[in-house]
Amino acid sequence: MGKNAAADISLFDISEIVLNNIPPVYSPYKKQLEGFSGWVHNFLIKPNPGLGRTGAVCPYIQYSKEQKFFKVGIYTEPHPSQEYIIDLIRNMKEYFIEMFPTADKDKRFKAITILFPNLQDDEIEHIIDAIQLKLKPEFVELGLMIGQFHENCAQPGLRNANFRPLQSPVPLLAIRFMVETDWLFLAGDPVLEKAYYNNFGSINFGRKKEALD
Repeated sequence: MGKNAAADISLFDISEIVLNNIPPVYSPYKKQLEGFSGWVHNFLIKPNPGLGRTGAVCPYIQYSKEQKFFKVGIYTEPHPSQEYIIDLIRNMKEYFIEMFPTADKDKRFKAITILFPNLQDDEIEHIIDAIQLKLKPEFVELGLMIGQFHENCAQPGLRNANFRPLQSPVPLLAIRFMVETDWLFLAGDPVLEKAYYNNFGSINFGRKKEALD
């Protein structure tokens, strides 16, 4: 595999941000971490009228946070190359798979988010959006999801085209296990649909999409 590009990322529980107990190496990014934590606590784990359904924007995070399954890290170097960040995320994917918990009951609740606070505006599409798109098929094949988040992310909500659930205050890439409702993110792409079948069994994507509409 070569040099582990993820080795310099220090992961910690998201709850440590509120407790002001972040790794010293990340002290210069206290403001960005607090902004990220506020977005998680005030948006992701809350209901939202624009969501188009009841419940939290992300229904898994509250339990993940309570059980200390939600890990955060920061990539601090400016002007990263796309190739290096791809290596970093691929190595982090391997770490994520082995990271506690590994039992089927709880592994779907674990997550890793890597923040990129030093990205310039004109670097976000190349580093965040393009890498998510490039790595998504290999993640899905393993039963994983990779998500892209940043302030201007145009990805609409699944039930409301005017809702923007992926607009975070800090650019980031997130790794988690796929869940059954992720079919909505995969419908229409034969490669991704096949990967979903391999993990959850066959479904009629078209019929489910018609029912949602």
